[in-house]
Amino acid sequence: VSDEYRIIPEVDVNEKDLTVTKEASNAFWQTDLEQVLKSHGVELVIIAGFAAEECVLFTYNGAMERGFRPVMLQNGILSTHPESVASMYRDRNVISYPVVDYLIQ
Repeated sequence: VSDEYRIIPEVDVNEKDLTVTKEASNAFWQTDLEQVLKSHGVELVIIAGFAAEECVLFTYNGAMERGFRPVMLQNGILSTHPESVASMYRDRNVISYPVVDYLIQ
């Protein structure tokens, strides 16, 4: 992964990690994300990212429309519009880092 994508130091991308490149706001739109997740038996999709009012919201809805269980990562979304972040956390399911740690053990 190129250094230009490493904007959050806590996110460690390993060369063995699966990556999907997107060009639209919804990460499921015209990508193979749905097939990748289903081929690995994924049901719960934890969403984090920038542009809460666009990319994050559209990907959350895309996951839900495809039968996944999407959740927002607490303190994991950003926006140039703070009210958008507050709205996303208020109106969507949220998961915290300790819960993620528990689930992957």
